[in-house]
Amino acid sequence: MRYAEFRDRLEDVLQEAGLFFHDADRRAKTIDLADTVRSWKASVWRAPPRSAEPFHVSAVIGFEWGPVEAARAYTCEEDLLTELVGRRRRPIRTERRWTRIDLSLHASLPYGSTTSMPEPHVFGAWTAAVVEKADATFTEIEEKRGRIVAVLGGHGDVEVHAHGKPDGVVSLKAVAISGFRMVRVPRVWDNLERRETERDPRDELGRLARRFKTALDEWTKSVSELATWIRYSPPPPGAKPVEPWFDDQSEDDDDDGGPETTH
Repeated sequence: MRYAEFRDRLEDVLQEAGLFFHDADRRAKTIDLADTVRSWKASVWRAPPRSAEPFHVSAVIGFEWGPVEAARAYTCEEDLLTELVGRRRRPIRTERRWTRIDLSLHASLPYGSTTSMPEPHVFGAWTAAVVEKADATFTEIEEKRGRIVAVLGGHGDVEVHAHGKPDGVVSLKAVAISGFRMVRVPRVWDNLERRETERDPRDELGRLARRFKTALDEWTKSVSELATWIRYSPPPPGAKPVEPWFDDQSEDDDDDGGPETTH
């Protein structure tokens, strides 16, 4: 399976799962001239979109295709091994082909807007719930005889983007979390028996697309809950409520023509 075929298969299963691309012409397709690594990245959205206002929810899916992957796709495993290590009497075993597909989930306030940072007990509970959902979506470890032989998925921590003011007040601008899944790509064998053991990746890609759709739905739901908690969570004892809820940074910058305050 070559790069273009894998990319087209991935795009097809994503749309079949209900994930659509914002603009086909804006999909990032690049090639690094230093190492010839191809990169594909695209923003996706759900239909119908779920509201998490005033946060804007977005998701980006991407993968890389290295020169070894390209070489393995343009010839069979046997010929590639002969070029790399020479001819051998016994067949050489090769590792299965894996491709990592990344999903980045973001939620940001309108440009120039911020909101007061949630209280630790609120934000802590929210991030813990997000990480738990990410574990269910991404994390998978393949074990054999009690040993870890492959990490098939994982995720990072919740990222918080904040804005600090001269008076020391820190305000929330955006939150994000990223994860990945590994999918198998069939090897090309000259040997017919070996070729038959390689499965077509369409079903596996379909499961991945459904996982990513669920992840985006759960993320949107979590962001909606965060917005509700920020709006209605009572301030701690003795604290002065912050008004308005969503502050426009331009008000602190002598009205430089930035966006208006969002309520």
